[in-house]
Formats: sequence, C-alpha cells, structure tokens
Amino acid sequence: MEHLIKHIATHFKTDIDALELEPIQHGTRRRHNVCRLRLGSKYYLLKQHDITTPVVEAGWTPLQIEATVLELLYHNGCRVPQLLWKSEHHHALLLEWCGESTLDALAQHREKSSQDLTPLLFKILQEVYKIETCFMTHAAQLAPYVFSFNAQAILQDLLARGKKVVGYLSHLSNKPMSLIEEGTFADAWDGFANRLQGAPTTLGSLDNNARNIVIREESAFFIDFASIGWNWQEMRLVQRLNSIGAFLVSPSETGNFICLLDKELVHTYAEWVSTHRETCPLDELTARVDGHHLLFYLSVVDQLLRAVAQPDATESRMLLEAWGDPQKRFRSAMAHITGTRLSDDVYTNRIREIITDLSA
Repeated sequence: MEHLIKHIATHFKTDIDALELEPIQHGTRRRHNVCRLRLGSKYYLLKQHDITTPVVEAGWTPLQIEATVLELLYHNGCRVPQLLWKSEHHHALLLEWCGESTLDALAQHREKSSQDLTPLLFKILQEVYKIETCFMTHAAQLAPYVFSFNAQAILQDLLARGKKVVGYLSHLSNKPMSLIEEGTFADAWDGFANRLQGAPTTLGSLDNNARNIVIREESAFFIDFASIGWNWQEMRLVQRLNSIGAFLVSPSETGNFICLLDKELVHTYAEWVSTHRETCPLDELTARVDGHHLLFYLSVVDQLLRAVAQPDATESRMLLEAWGDPQKRFRSAMAHITGTRLSDDVYTNRIREIITDLSA
C-alpha cells in the first residue's frame, strides 16, 4: 500500500515522510489488505479492496458499495467508521480508526478471564437496531447496490446439510433412531425448517461475524459493508454473536466456539422486532433466533466432517488451518447444539433432545 501514501499526503496537505504505515495483526495472521496509518498522534485505517470489478448488475464495485453504505450509515448516527478519503482508481478507502480489538478476540479472551460482556452485548444489540432501521428506511436508495443473493437457496442447502448431519450422528450412534424416532425427528425438522423458511428477510450486510465488530473503549463499531443483500436478521444476529476464533491462537491452543447469545438478549431482540418490524408473537421470534443458532452449529459440524473426510482439498486445508484441532472443534460445536437453548420452542428443543440422545 506504499503507493497510496503520496495521494493521502496530498489529501492531508502534508509531507510523505509524515505518514507511516503499520501492519495489523489478526491473531497468528497479518491482515493483507488493511493497515494502520499514523500521522503524528492520530491513527487511521487504510483499506484496499481485493475485488476491483463490478459485483452487482448496476456496475458498482465493492469499494463503491462500501463507501456508499458507510456514508449513509454514518450520517444516520450508526456506529461505523467515518469515511475520510477514497480512491476509486486504486480501490482504496481511508477510514476513521476504531481500534483493532474485535468482539471475536474479546470473546475468546473472555473464556479465560470470565470478563462480563453483558453490558457491551446490549449496546451491540442497540446498534443492530439502528443499522436495520437505516437500511429499511433507505432500501430504495440502496437498491442498485444490492447483491443478487438467493437467501432461500442458501437456507435450503443449510437445512439439507443439517439434516444429513443428524442422520450421520444416528448412523454412528450406539443406539440409532428407531423408525418411530425417525418419524418424530422428521416431523420436528419439518416444523423447524418451515418456520425459518417462512420468515421475512431484511436488507443489510452479507458479511457478518464477530470479527467485524470492533470494540473501542466499551463502544462497538460495525465494519465491512462491501456486500449488502436481503437475508434473515436472525441469521445475522447468530453470526455476529458467535465467536469462531479463527487464527486467534496457534493450532496447539485452538479456541472453542463461543456463543454470546442468551435468552435475555434474544427476548430483548424479539421485543424490538415485534414493536418496529412486524406483528409477531415473541415466542415465534425467539424460536427463529434459536433455530438459526442450532442450524449454525449443525453447519459447523458439517464443515468439520467434510474437512476431515477430504483433508487435502483446498477448502479443507484452509478451514483446518484456521480452526485447528477438528476433534476439539467438533466437541465444542456439539456442546452448543445440545446445551445452548435460546427459546422454549417445541420443534427446536425436540431436535436438540434427539441429538443429545444420539451423542450420549
């Protein structure tokens, strides 16, 4: 990114020598397309997009999408970094520095220090509401920047894979499901799947994980808006508030998956949705979050099983490098599948009980 220095120096009306680029480390890996820029005592984030061609029908590039969305969110009071400079020719953005401590890293640290993150998580939830409201209010303005993302097809694939995982667990179990139990599971799965597929989608970011929430002085900032589209907000919530911990520790010290959701947070989210987005019973809304959470970890198990089955495949090598010991990761995911209950939904908890019996 050294070639960008002269352009940024012109923007700040200063000498090139006054600017210094510093690498950003993410656990065991150095970030390749972002760095910290120092000018005197002030810091900024410099980001260069890898994808430089248009990615939506209207012809916008990831840089143009992110710049537009960030400016819209920032000027509507959302906690995102302020855009200070951009170069469409170089596909680069200069952003306000929000820190480099992510919710993902904080959650992994919390597992060891038992630091209480509850107040911060409720602040994050408030920001989720504000961002959703901004996207909802400006949906027509953002329409040209929206990805042709088939949320239903993605969900159907996740559901098919999740169901196969349960079948695999039954096959390996010392006490596989009987025909009657298979019927009970099929009925519960149909109710579970129909609920998730029948829920409405919302416009928002398509890149959601705990690594994209930056924490600075007990405040949360949301980053990475290069892709937006229609998806389930409950799925986004689960993705944002579960820590994967990829590359945060060495393979010999692999972190666990850490869920930051609990019943109180989910109930608070459901109350906001029922007031501001749709008229829907709270039990239905909490069941959606719980369902996406269960499906999230079934998907994790599916990814682990495929990686172990084909360890030489490129995707498998990348996943195992990021997550480390697959057996430890498998145990961690299964603990969330069987032990994390975010609602009192009959279908979701029946599936959990069946999986618990199979894995006992």
